[in-house]
Amino acid sequence: MTVALKEIHISNEKKRDANVRFVSLIKENDPKLAYKGKSIKNSRLLISSDETSEESLIKKYKSKLAENILKNDVDVDIEYAGKFIGDADRILFNSNNEILYSPPKIKEVLFNKDGKEIKKQDPKEKVPNVRDDTPPLKWTGKFFKREEILKKFVINKSIQLRHTDGLTFEFLYDMAKTLDNKKSLMFLGGGKSGKEPLIFQTNGSPYRGFLDGRINKNQYQLILRLSNIELKKN
Repeated sequence: MTVALKEIHISNEKKRDANVRFVSLIKENDPKLAYKGKSIKNSRLLISSDETSEESLIKKYKSKLAENILKNDVDVDIEYAGKFIGDADRILFNSNNEILYSPPKIKEVLFNKDGKEIKKQDPKEKVPNVRDDTPPLKWTGKFFKREEILKKFVINKSIQLRHTDGLTFEFLYDMAKTLDNKKSLMFLGGGKSGKEPLIFQTNGSPYRGFLDGRINKNQYQLILRLSNIELKKN
């Protein structure tokens, strides 16, 4: 199943560029859950009220909490526990369990390669660099075997490039042929330098892009594999 998206500006190994269309490849719906021929549906149930929350019970009964739970079932509010929950609004609380009436200020937290926090800063707006009016995505010539990519990266998304006329057909077909002959994927860079990660929408996630191509006689398939998770050995 596919959903049509916008155009993408891309260049080939001869540094010629063109605008081509691309579509996002979407996985099929998950299988439906059933038991003995009957469909299973999820429901949300209320577990406890504010008075029977763990924090409230500890504050009220202190060291005698376990005794009161065993004797008096103080951890269960019979009037509320087990009730079905319908539509609900999300409410945010601060560290003091006070309701926030305005959104919290977001901070970006930067970490080093060892996972230690380096600094906090105000978030910077990320400008998309994958559009029909941005510099073309660069043909970097950095090839990776397909098995190597699968071992090093988690592929989050895949988008398929499509031609709009005879000229763009040849343009994309030649790319796919080169990649198929090498049995490899090629790193695809963004921005003027061709070294930037790929960003598809404002403040969207940055991705590494790997171009994957296959041909079958006069047919081709050219797919851009996207990853924002790198697998590292401990």
